[in-house]
Amino acid sequence: MKWFIDFLNVGFGEATVIRRMEENCTYCLVVDGGDVDPMTNPRRCSLDQYLREYEIEKVDVLVLTHFHKDHIGGVLPILGHVPVEEVILHIPLPEHVQKSGLNDFSTPILGSLSLYASILNLLEQLSITVTQIHEPFTIMEGDMTFRILMPSHHRLKQLAEELELLDVTNLDLQEERLTAIDRMLNHTSLAVLIKNKENSKALLTSDVGVDFWKPYDDEIGQIHTLQAPHHGDTSHLSEACLRHWAPQVVIISADDQGTYQLPHPGMESLVHEHSEAKLYYTEAAYSTHRIIRVDAVEGTLQLVE
Repeated sequence: MKWFIDFLNVGFGEATVIRRMEENCTYCLVVDGGDVDPMTNPRRCSLDQYLREYEIEKVDVLVLTHFHKDHIGGVLPILGHVPVEEVILHIPLPEHVQKSGLNDFSTPILGSLSLYASILNLLEQLSITVTQIHEPFTIMEGDMTFRILMPSHHRLKQLAEELELLDVTNLDLQEERLTAIDRMLNHTSLAVLIKNKENSKALLTSDVGVDFWKPYDDEIGQIHTLQAPHHGDTSHLSEACLRHWAPQVVIISADDQGTYQLPHPGMESLVHEHSEAKLYYTEAAYSTHRIIRVDAVEGTLQLVE
């Protein structure tokens, strides 16, 4: 049975597709949607483009780790064009925000909120099943287990309170609250642990912080492939985590333009000093690949142009 994990080069952002590929038996799980116009950079690959090129007839599950635009920007173009069976998320928007008609892209966080509200409204219009999770959630498909890991309830409660208090009719007076929401999103992200026959194969970390992992230490164990958190941010990855997980491959989802000064210059030395992992970038200077493909069973890696 062939299972592949495809890390798409979406520039600064994340979109990961996990597929079972065998005759008459397919499965597709998508984690985040990235945010890219591939027409502006032929090295890159949008989620929509990927689904069309590989002739994927439906997405079985779409997981939204959080609603920063670089993680959800590619979701809206596929809704209504490729059937999506189920969307899993954990951060709802208060009705007064979701139904406000917010369409303000003047700042990154307002753009993220506007886009997320549009996605949630379209999911309702299309009658797509939305599963809002409150605890760690498990998806089992054949020999594969996809374990969706949750942030702390305390952090989620803080975010929910800030969203509830957001006054979308007076955005000029909401700068402090919007900044707080923006910062909270990283630390309230979901992570996804991928296992094959109970063996940890890959850990998709989204933008979570170091304090996210303690409840899951025993569950994760050693892994083959680690997607470095927050686009190669050294403050989001500890020496202890690297030693405990002992990854063989570390993938950094980032562009080659240093957006937000990421990845940090110290990321390579951090990885090399505390693990035996080989380091790969979804996009780096002079790279030509559009996809990093990891065989979830065998552990082999291929750069796909």
